[in-house]
Amino acid sequence: MFRRTDKTQTERGQNVDRMSIDEVIESKIKECQRENGRLMICTANRLREQHGSERVNRKISTMSKRRYRGNKYQEKGTNEIMKLFKQLMTKKVNQEQFSL
Repeated sequence: MFRRTDKTQTERGQNVDRMSIDEVIESKIKECQRENGRLMICTANRLREQHGSERVNRKISTMSKRRYRGNKYQEKGTNEIMKLFKQLMTKKVNQEQFSL
């Protein structure tokens, strides 16, 4: 019973380590993107050497998907605002036509 507890704690510790490494990778990628406007190849290669190709590639892919989803939501919000604006304009035009 004692060994099972130790194993669970070790697994939890490994999960925490994985999460912290992913956070480090993400922060380095974001920092590079802020400085250069995009992720530089040398930064990505350095991260791959330090943390492994699979982990870095997965984080880059995750961030790309997140950015794509975020942009879709922004486009949706912009389209809804434009529809509302057009509706208000047509109402105002209709009101002006009836008042003449």
